[in-house]
Amino acid sequence: MRIIHRYLGFFLAGIMAVYALSGMVLIFRDTEFFIQERHVVKQIKQNAEPEEIGQMLGLRSLTVEREENGVLYFESGRYDQKQGKPIMW
Repeated sequence: MRIIHRYLGFFLAGIMAVYALSGMVLIFRDTEFFIQERHVVKQIKQNAEPEEIGQMLGLRSLTVEREENGVLYFESGRYDQKQGKPIMW
């Protein structure tokens, strides 16, 4: 009986360690510790409309915040209409 108790204790200690680590991850998930920034550059056609840009980039709700010198700025990046280069972040 002692052997079963010992090995069951080792098994449960491992499970408790996994739950402890996952709990810490869930507590700090809203902080910037786990956030990784990535930049995606794609070439699409020039002078595209905002609706077309959203379809080409796979963004459902693309809203243009402002436009300056042929560059459209939206929430997750910008699009240069002259060169046809969107820059996402």
